[in-house]
Amino acid sequence: MDYIGIDYGSKIIGLSWGSDTLSVVVPLKAIRSFRSTEQALTILQQRVVEYPCDAFVVGWPLHMDGREGKRTQEVQRFVDAIKQAIDKPVILQDERLSTQAAKEALSFDALSLKHSKQTKVAGELDSQSARIILEDYLNRLPL
Repeated sequence: MDYIGIDYGSKIIGLSWGSDTLSVVVPLKAIRSFRSTEQALTILQQRVVEYPCDAFVVGWPLHMDGREGKRTQEVQRFVDAIKQAIDKPVILQDERLSTQAAKEALSFDALSLKHSKQTKVAGELDSQSARIILEDYLNRLPL
């Protein structure tokens, strides 16, 4: 099966594409500068045309102790919107530490990330997080 991984953020949505049959996951161009959920979904639908998938794997933001928080509610609203707009299954994947792993993969530190929020680099970080979320999901699948 083929998947699109999603790292949802209120300003930038990181995306990745992966296949369990090809054993590959790649980051995609992030969705940036969207004004509404509807606009973000329109862009997501375009990405599905470019990168066909059978399902979405969405990062599920939990606190380190496993509790759900405010961000979890925001992600749930986006997941519900995806389910209404696009007829594909949505799978939730624990995303704890995915951003930290993405920073390490891109050799970021906290200071450079703070200064990169207004640049293309921020979108790259979110898409790397989406890549890690999707890789984590695929690694859990039985062989």
